[in-house]
Amino acid sequence: MAVVALTTSLSTANLSPTPTWLNDYGTAQQRVLAVQKPMAVFVGSGQDGWGKVLKDGIVDPALKRLLADKYVCLYLDTDTTSGRALANSFEVASRGLIISDRKGTSQAYSLSGTLTKAELAQTLEKYADAGQALRSTETLVREAPAVVRPVTVSYPTYAPQSYVPQYRVVPNYYTSGST
Repeated sequence: MAVVALTTSLSTANLSPTPTWLNDYGTAQQRVLAVQKPMAVFVGSGQDGWGKVLKDGIVDPALKRLLADKYVCLYLDTDTTSGRALANSFEVASRGLIISDRKGTSQAYSLSGTLTKAELAQTLEKYADAGQALRSTETLVREAPAVVRPVTVSYPTYAPQSYVPQYRVVPNYYTSGST
């Protein structure tokens, strides 16, 4: 009985109730390949900015457990240059969530903006077992895109023309002076 109690306590001690947050995309990509779990990329700003993806407050323990058990978690802090650059490449403004497949090669879900706890729970459950080959990405945009593309205005161009004076041919029957 002591052996069972000791074994149970050791195995539950290895399970973390909170996710391990990585902040390097390359490291997260390697981890995805090693453990064959999808990657959840949270985009935010500041310490614990990943929680700011939620409209209605702090992430509850059940969501943290789901993230810890089913995902490789990456946090992109848009206060840093590298975090902002990677968020821009994902086309996420100041806050958002991107979920990959189990190989980390395809996006299953992309959100630019915020969501509720219920939406987050539903999304995490839906994509926890994202297959190897995805056919499409579910994309939601609730905030303006991170990259503002300049508006190009085209004006008509006028080719320079050489000036050609307009002369009128006057018949010779006009004379000047007296006769």
